[in-house]
Amino acid sequence: MWEVDPDVLVTDLGDELILMHAGRGLMYGLNATGRAAWLTLPATTEAVGTALSQAFAVAPEQAQDDARTLLADLAAQGMVRLV
Repeated sequence: MWEVDPDVLVTDLGDELILMHAGRGLMYGLNATGRAAWLTLPATTEAVGTALSQAFAVAPEQAQDDARTLLADLAAQGMVRLV
């Protein structure tokens, strides 16, 4: 299960999100697809992929790949963590 790191501050701009990790001083922007994934958290990778597939009418396999890639990138930046 993926969850948001408690040190992350979020600004919702409607069609995108701006994330700031207070402890690391990092900022990260998410487009509409990333925003949709973020709003499913806490969730499993599979649940994030399913949400993306439904929201953007993409093939489930592609959505799962996209979810894995996004979550790995966010984890590398310290924005989310696997619990």
